[in-house]
Amino acid sequence: MHNFKWAALGCLGLMLAGCGLASDINPWAKKYGLPACPKIQLLKDTDTITAYRKGPGRDITDIRFEADLKGFTGECEYIGEKGVYSAVKVTLKVGFDISRGPAETRRTTSVSYFVAIPEFYPKPAGRNVFTAKVTFPENRNTMRIVDEEVEILIPLTKTRKGPGSKVYIGFQLTPDQLAFNRQKRQIPKIR
Repeated sequence: MHNFKWAALGCLGLMLAGCGLASDINPWAKKYGLPACPKIQLLKDTDTITAYRKGPGRDITDIRFEADLKGFTGECEYIGEKGVYSAVKVTLKVGFDISRGPAETRRTTSVSYFVAIPEFYPKPAGRNVFTAKVTFPENRNTMRIVDEEVEILIPLTKTRKGPGSKVYIGFQLTPDQLAFNRQKRQIPKIR
């Protein structure tokens, strides 16, 4: 049995060494390093949403839902070859916490968020809006959601290389919701 362990470790070592040698097959792997991914971040003041039922009421009993962006996972892939890239494809999954409020009569709601690239503003390609459908189980009024994977494609030029591009994620807010978030941030927290 002892000899089997050493033989297995020896085979594993050979397989790992083989993997290291496989990178030498690609003649461009060392010569043309891939650039870093674009910088992605949550946009301040749009990372929370409070949705009220229609009408003038704005107290706690009028809340349909509240949600907070918690982050994202993602990766990027440069499209091109030999160090010349025409675009970078960014793939993201956005995560948020959501709570069902007292004014929500249904167990299902929708939350919209955007992925924006400021350097393309005001062109429509500079901002994509995605909608996540949320269904609360009968026994729960809070959930953590990770939405489906979304892709955005950033075309590259001589001046736009990829790593310098900025990508922002935020909830799709009404002007009133944005003003509410900004006002809420100015109130000092009691500790």
